[in-house]
Amino acid sequence: MKRAPKKNLEQMPANGRGPRVSRQDVARAAGVSLTTVTHALNPPPGVRMSEETRERVRRVARELGYRPSFVGRALVSGKAYTVGLLQPHAEALFYAFYQEMVHGMVQAMQADDYNLLILFRSPDQRFMRVVEQGRIDGMLVLQSDLEVGHIDRLVEMGLPTVVVNKGYPVQPDKPVGCVHADHHRMMRDVVAEFAALGCRSLLNIGDPRACDANMQMFEGFVAATATAAGNGITGTTLAPDTKDFPAQVRALLRGGSRWDGVFVDGPELATAFLSEAQSSGLAAGRDFHLISSGTSTSFTTRQHGEVSAYNHQPGLVGRAAWVLLRDLIRGEAPGQQRLVPYKRVEVQAGAAAH
Repeated sequence: MKRAPKKNLEQMPANGRGPRVSRQDVARAAGVSLTTVTHALNPPPGVRMSEETRERVRRVARELGYRPSFVGRALVSGKAYTVGLLQPHAEALFYAFYQEMVHGMVQAMQADDYNLLILFRSPDQRFMRVVEQGRIDGMLVLQSDLEVGHIDRLVEMGLPTVVVNKGYPVQPDKPVGCVHADHHRMMRDVVAEFAALGCRSLLNIGDPRACDANMQMFEGFVAATATAAGNGITGTTLAPDTKDFPAQVRALLRGGSRWDGVFVDGPELATAFLSEAQSSGLAAGRDFHLISSGTSTSFTTRQHGEVSAYNHQPGLVGRAAWVLLRDLIRGEAPGQQRLVPYKRVEVQAGAAAH
């Protein structure tokens, strides 16, 4: 009995529409070796290749319509070509801020032909089953809270892990990194902007206990005002009352508290502060300058009363997170922290406060 000829997985018909483009076809069209094509499309650890060659091979592969065989590629590489996205809970799927970051991740990983598996934290840590079964090559941990026990466990297991939207103490000998907005730099810029406007008494409205980002902004504000203290600048932080922030501001202003520079994290709080200031006879641009921050490039107060707004760039954070995880999976770039700057938006040209 004759045996059926062994088929090359890469040359099997795609959707029944004729022969599949193979790596040999890509190699011939790009004028390189089959090994070069393999390394360009699936870079192994420790193999160096010029960016020009890698991009030329990938461009030719796209033009020819090359599609790698998942089964064949997985058997050869021993990789799942899937990474986990660990979120705090299912409700996080509705957070617009997180959605923008995930969108950035997905856009960036398309070029590397990776898939995303959504996972959630739980008291019994069920997500660890996926790790133990070898179903993912790495983990993106997206969160705002301060809990780190689940991250520590992933790092101890040696799984390439990138913590997103939160600081984490990376280690040079571990496949772990973190990516988040550059909160310290943003606060330095805010304090410098206030100083240039002639402001000396600064108020930072934000609760450092609320989340990791707020804690970093608080630390950045304290450090920046301490550096500028020689120029007569002082700083105060106010943790907003979550039950009745307007009443809290009203009591302070009617009690005579005044600042000529006010930074507020979040357009809703900034809008509430402006409203209470107006009720107390105070006007932005005349009695004080206001700067806000937000989680999207379109966030400002409803009155547009800020001098400027510093807006988070979640899409860029997501893209940077995937690039770092990809490098960790390849055995590169361990122990790195990558920071994404805020985008400053000029809202109005305020007059000097008196």
